[in-house]
Amino acid sequence: MNATHVGLAVLAAIAVVAVACATGGGPDGSDAGGEGGACPEFDLQNDAKHCGSCTKACAATEVCSAGACKGQCDPPTVKCGTAQTCSDLGKDPGNCGQCGTACALPDASLPDTGTGNPDSGIPVPDGGVAFDAGTGWSLAAPLCDKGKCGLACDGGTLCSDDLCWDTPNAHDHCGDCNTKCAAGEWCRASHCCAPGKMNCAAVCIDVLSDPNNCGGCGVLCSGGKPYCANGTCTAGCVPSGTRQPFNSVVSSTTTGCWNGTPCGQDTVVLTSTYGKNFAAVGQELVCGGTTACVGHVGIGTYSSICQGTWDVYCNATKVGTINTLNKVCVGTAMTNGCNIAFTPMSCSTLRLVATAGSGQTCCGTGGPDAMITAVSAW
Repeated sequence: MNATHVGLAVLAAIAVVAVACATGGGPDGSDAGGEGGACPEFDLQNDAKHCGSCTKACAATEVCSAGACKGQCDPPTVKCGTAQTCSDLGKDPGNCGQCGTACALPDASLPDTGTGNPDSGIPVPDGGVAFDAGTGWSLAAPLCDKGKCGLACDGGTLCSDDLCWDTPNAHDHCGDCNTKCAAGEWCRASHCCAPGKMNCAAVCIDVLSDPNNCGGCGVLCSGGKPYCANGTCTAGCVPSGTRQPFNSVVSSTTTGCWNGTPCGQDTVVLTSTYGKNFAAVGQELVCGGTTACVGHVGIGTYSSICQGTWDVYCNATKVGTINTLNKVCVGTAMTNGCNIAFTPMSCSTLRLVATAGSGQTCCGTGGPDAMITAVSAW
């Protein structure tokens, strides 16, 4: 939104008031006065053409003061210039401190409309409104306080850019004027959370898989649907408890020094035959070869180096993140502690996407430089 759009909106508002003034009185032509009466568009306390009532006009030599036509203004108000109105110089933004001193509109550089949040990554609740509540911002209004000009917000928090920000929901002003969420985060209830997570009691909760907060804070999965999958309570399935044969490499985008086939391995074997090195964030490995109900995925890595973090997907559903940083993930992928548990579901593919590395040199290829040597699902 730019200044032109704001200007058009202001002109439209003025046109509406002008039409109302031209008609006089309320929509039914009655003479009820004041706010909530038939002519709320008029200030019956100060408008010399509508003084005390919708149709009462003061003489040209009079002013309207406190809803009555008078020869002079009631203190502490004063008459400024030729106007037939009375101004409180301590409060009137059109005559602030002295007659003729008008408080200026804010000189703000207007950002785009909305909160600036990315997609929340959370399914729309019950087909309703997506999780991007909030107004974003509004333009501050001139204010006269004790004869000094300033700015005020009818709603929101006034920040240094002269805008009133909806700080509970605004991405770049989350909770206060100076807190900016990271590029991949969104702001809700004055807290920054990653997509797929929601601020629940000041903690970012994974509402895609948490059965106590499934799809939203406090949504409890129970009865015949005790599990939470992609933000929806579900009955789930029953895994066999044994390793399932996702032994084939369906696809891979890795470009590191080793480009082996770890999908068929449960026990870690430190050779290039099975090792796969991830040289950039976002590189992935997809294992397949069967369709099975599983509730765990585990991996093996390379000794105490080559560690990292990987987002794990069952088909297109993210089920968790495996973090092997500061761990030694040798032995078997089912028992070495480098695994995640999630709501049991039927999977045809397992996708592991690199998100971070340890900073140690594994292959020296840059990026996460992290290694997977075995993958198991059960």
